[in-house]
Amino acid sequence: MMGMFCKNCKSLLPPGCKVCISCGSQINPEWVSNQSSLDGIGPKKTAVQLVREENKDAPYLPYVPRGCQMDIISDIRNALNEGRHIIIESGTGTGKTIVSLSAGLEHAKIAGKKIIYLTRTISQSDQVMRELKAISRVKEVSGLTVTGRNKSCPLFRGTKDYENLSPKVLSMMCEEKRSKSIKNRAGGCRYFDRIKTEVDNVGNYVKTSFPTSDDLDRYCERIGVCPYEMKKQLMKSVDVVAVPYVHILSSDIRGNLMVNLGLEDTPEGILLIVDEAHNLVDAARDQESFTIDRGMVDNAIDECSTMRGNPTVWMEVGLKEFLMFFKNCIRNVATEKLGLNEKEVVLTDDYIEQRMMSKFSMKSNDLDSAIERVIDLGEARTEILMEQGDNRVSEIQTLGIAMRDWCSSASNRFVRSLKVDQDGEYLSAKCIDPYEISLFLNSIPGAIHMSGTLQPLDQYARVLGLKGNPRFRMYPSPFPPENKSVLYVNDVTTQQKEMQKDPTMQKRIERYISMLCNSVDKNTLVFFTSYYYMKQMRPYLETHVNKNLYWEESRNQRKTMENLAAFRNGRDGVFFSVMGGSVAEGMDFPGDELCFAIIVGIPYPPPSSELKAMSAMFDQRYGAGKGWIYTSEVPAIRKMKQAIGRLIRTETDRGMAVILDSRASRYVKQLDARLTDDPAGEAARFFR
Repeated sequence: MMGMFCKNCKSLLPPGCKVCISCGSQINPEWVSNQSSLDGIGPKKTAVQLVREENKDAPYLPYVPRGCQMDIISDIRNALNEGRHIIIESGTGTGKTIVSLSAGLEHAKIAGKKIIYLTRTISQSDQVMRELKAISRVKEVSGLTVTGRNKSCPLFRGTKDYENLSPKVLSMMCEEKRSKSIKNRAGGCRYFDRIKTEVDNVGNYVKTSFPTSDDLDRYCERIGVCPYEMKKQLMKSVDVVAVPYVHILSSDIRGNLMVNLGLEDTPEGILLIVDEAHNLVDAARDQESFTIDRGMVDNAIDECSTMRGNPTVWMEVGLKEFLMFFKNCIRNVATEKLGLNEKEVVLTDDYIEQRMMSKFSMKSNDLDSAIERVIDLGEARTEILMEQGDNRVSEIQTLGIAMRDWCSSASNRFVRSLKVDQDGEYLSAKCIDPYEISLFLNSIPGAIHMSGTLQPLDQYARVLGLKGNPRFRMYPSPFPPENKSVLYVNDVTTQQKEMQKDPTMQKRIERYISMLCNSVDKNTLVFFTSYYYMKQMRPYLETHVNKNLYWEESRNQRKTMENLAAFRNGRDGVFFSVMGGSVAEGMDFPGDELCFAIIVGIPYPPPSSELKAMSAMFDQRYGAGKGWIYTSEVPAIRKMKQAIGRLIRTETDRGMAVILDSRASRYVKQLDARLTDDPAGEAARFFR
């Protein structure tokens, strides 16, 4: 979450504003510093020095190099020229965005490659555009940000329930309009009609102004063209395309992207830069995971009554009969395999598929054919719904696709289970081995993976299945080390068995938190390992912390963001949050917006069947004990480092973190932490 400061009144400005909300001054985009951090924004930074002439050792670096930037550029250049992936952990302030672009462009221009820059957020893609604009002062470059159709479609934005339309439905709606426009038939898309006449105009705007995603969308709408289709037209003509993770992680979206780039048959023609790379593995697993819940099945069965006649899916087996028995199979699994008060059972065989084949005297190929027939019937139903103006995908089609995915997930890449919640039983297929993205990454001769929290680097490469002897590099932050302090105490822990054994443990943790919050007059973030602990300790903290208190509200994003905004506007409040969420990782707090962090416990992921299976898989692949390290220890350390990293975002920031858990003693080297028996006193002295 990025911001900048008005040069006239020094007020913090919200992202994307054109005038200062305090004094009304026009905002100049050039006020934004481009180099000091990954987001490049914050107060009191050392002025960025533009180069007066091209740097022969880094021709695409528009700034006077600082710190280890020349080393990073040289290492990236060498790895790419050797056709290797390079995996980088680089501290805050090293300018990861600008150095990766500078080194990447130098290689890509010579090799004739297109750069795809993967970002987790739109604000990060906008930062790419700002850096490309800076580079354009010394070298001719071009770039473009790409977002989903739902963010860039002007024609249907006023449609009822537009925000809730699935990407698939919106794609179908757009395809229908576009098809009519191409055939010069009535009812086409007026925004698509003007693409050809305005492509040169928009292309010139993109190459001279380097607009952010929102700015480009507004410009296109102002001249009456579709931003989404225009971006597809311009992709082939620019050097850098910044896209969200899903454009690479989804095989379908990736295929379309490669076609639009003209590289569908030549993945070696791209250079991939992965920003915030520590998120990539989990995002890849999530992309392949799915569930089949009771509502999905019931809705499809209900929709069968709208089908004409009694369509069959195989031999004499009717559609409704087929889906009803699928529902019964799920129910039977729950009855037969779940014990009293059990909420989950891992399915180690194709129990449901075997039941269905036995019921209908099918073979495996017959079952596959029947499910494909369900999908075909659903697609026909979807076409009817769209023609009637009911813009949604058929429930039958949705379930059919999920059933096909379920059958294809019967491998050791997935943990398949039946679970029960308040809405009933449902099937879950969790990907534990992101094989699809591994195949794609290994088809690329060289890529840049970078993050501020990526250690151990070899673990990242192993989990992604990267081949070809990737290079590993770590670079420190250039900020003064004395500006940050990390402490831990050794007389409390949130370890469950210890808390059960010692009934005074929670009270002692609560007293630590209140003492620490009251010891400094600074904005403070308190990170819990779970919503459960935060809820348990909230009553005590609300009565013993003498400050304005703000809370992350579970399942209420709007209220959470309102609380966060109020916290950031003050300078002596406390925000209570959960480790690993958007606040711990996705927000920037420049200057005095955040100075003090209290980490309550070590955020090991909770036990689950998926975690157990992944741990066993890594033990088998890499040796006994590696599973727990890869699935529990490493993610916990990364979460703590992300939380601590919120404190120091500029050269002048000062911050302290206190970890309330004796188990932090295991990670003093990784966290650069030291033991204290007087955390509140040390905090008061540090900020005094």
